[in-house]
Amino acid sequence: MNWMRRWQERLWGMAPWDGKRITDEWFRAHFEYAADVVNHWVGGALDLRTSRLLNFGCGDGITDLALVLRHGATGIHGVDIRQEYRKLPRIAREQLGMSRIPSALTFETIQPGTPLAGRQAPVDGIMSWSTFEHVDRGQLLPILKDLHACLRPGGVFFIQIEPLFYSPYGSHLRRYDEVPWHHLLVSEEALWEIIRAHEGPIDAAETDFGFADFGPEGYKRFVFNEYRALNRLTADELVGLTAEAGFHVIRQERRSLQMEIPEALRGKYPPEWLLNNEIFLLLGR
Repeated sequence: MNWMRRWQERLWGMAPWDGKRITDEWFRAHFEYAADVVNHWVGGALDLRTSRLLNFGCGDGITDLALVLRHGATGIHGVDIRQEYRKLPRIAREQLGMSRIPSALTFETIQPGTPLAGRQAPVDGIMSWSTFEHVDRGQLLPILKDLHACLRPGGVFFIQIEPLFYSPYGSHLRRYDEVPWHHLLVSEEALWEIIRAHEGPIDAAETDFGFADFGPEGYKRFVFNEYRALNRLTADELVGLTAEAGFHVIRQERRSLQMEIPEALRGKYPPEWLLNNEIFLLLGR
């Protein structure tokens, strides 16, 4: 159906949109903050107006939409193992008043570990936002090698992960549990009981568009299973794996939280693991 959107844009131009209509905080965070961060890192190395981009782990596609509408990107292909991006036309209509999404966006559902290299011409840039902590450890290096082969020589690969597993809220369960490092301090069973017993609304900025698919109780189970599947990747491990895959670091930034480490965790894990909450990594081929 992308040919139809291209045809419509030739006739009438890109569908108008209005950012003042935004009411959903999850949408706002990804349409504004996440897109601005990606533009800062990727747009500082490439001209988004002429670059072909691949988003590995595109999710609902909101950030991709913003890169087109707000930062001038003209070609983004998003891949994900889920199909949240299928909701994007409805979300864009509700939050921006858009009648159709731009033809610059294409999306694809893949199976975990599906090779992508060689299917299309190499891309200029690859981006991945809070995705690699969810990749099975055994697939990390093969996937990174495959993405290296997807990238043209001189292209860039931007990776962001937040929160990292050993950081205070690295469980990804903060929407239900505000106790820092709780996932490292109590058993999995005790942690699930805390999540299961939670009542009341959760932070709107942490409520994605998949919430309605599961309902309140089903969503608890979904995010807890996501927690159990986290690969516990550290920033140093990520950098090491990307080097092994053939990338070189152009620039990186690690953000840490200034918090008192609990006595029970001191000496059990390196302090930098426990405090490093986020990594931004710009890689080159």
